[in-house]
Amino acid sequence: WYDVRDTAKYEPFMKHSTEDETVLVAKKLKVLAKDKLGMAIQEEGMSHCPVEDAVAAMELYKKHRVKWEKSVEWKMERT
Repeated sequence: WYDVRDTAKYEPFMKHSTEDETVLVAKKLKVLAKDKLGMAIQEEGMSHCPVEDAVAAMELYKKHRVKWEKSVEWKMERT
């Protein structure tokens, strides 16, 4: 688990559930790319491009790498 960096599971990228404020749910990659990077992906009427998704996910990771890695390190120490 510690070798995977998933934007859907990184808590700072998540939002509170509308049904239960104590539960975090994943934001869509499309929303994260727009909010965090100003990058438009998966646009309406366009075909889905997995390369575009991969680039967005990598750019999100690179931008937040230091904090993300500290989070993973902290979780590893707890297990």
